[in-house]
Amino acid sequence: MIGQVGRSQLSLLGSVKSKVNRQVLELDALKNTESIEAEQIEYDEYGHTKVFGINVGHSLLANQFSEEDVKRWSQINQEQGPLKIIFDEMAGIEATTGYSTGYSMNFFDFCYLAEKGTMVNPQNALSPGEAQQQIQSKNWLTFFKYTTVNGKRINVQDAMQHLDILQRCYEIGLINNKGGLMRSEELLATINKQRYEEQRAFLEKQFAKDLETKEPEVNRLGKAKQAYKDSI
Repeated sequence: MIGQVGRSQLSLLGSVKSKVNRQVLELDALKNTESIEAEQIEYDEYGHTKVFGINVGHSLLANQFSEEDVKRWSQINQEQGPLKIIFDEMAGIEATTGYSTGYSMNFFDFCYLAEKGTMVNPQNALSPGEAQQQIQSKNWLTFFKYTTVNGKRINVQDAMQHLDILQRCYEIGLINNKGGLMRSEELLATINKQRYEEQRAFLEKQFAKDLETKEPEVNRLGKAKQAYKDSI
């Protein structure tokens, strides 16, 4: 049904090393010092992004991925590991209405953000306790018991260990109050908003710095003007 049975032997809880002709964007707060150079990113005829020779779909954050992570996530995607099963289940809930559509943010972007663990959307973020309540209300144990991959039962114990990643998703705001995983449009809007706020903060800081630099000159001119008036 889902694909071949498989599981990643690499921990998903470790830190990340680091378009229909749509530009790959950076989420600046998550910027990786090992970002991929623009010329290393390729696009196929359908606008899908390719990095390190791997198709990562319509990823918005492809230039933040490390080669090791892309290969690992691609394996999880192909083998339908626990993280992909969780992603598919959360992606099946439409983020605004609560109805199933099977559409959400890109899987590779999801892996990057979930593993990085940096705040994405504070408005959607839950406390650890609230996140745990949301996970418990879903009854994932029963869900995993009845989940099959290519007609075979999955390793329930292994799948349950990956719920730490899901809890992190709630805590960094990747899941909204409808229970739906953030959509690509929402992620793009978040990126653009963050860029705007950071640019505004930079300009305000630069303006204050310019004023501080020019203040002595303004004071000097003011004193010269007053001295001239006093001499008349």
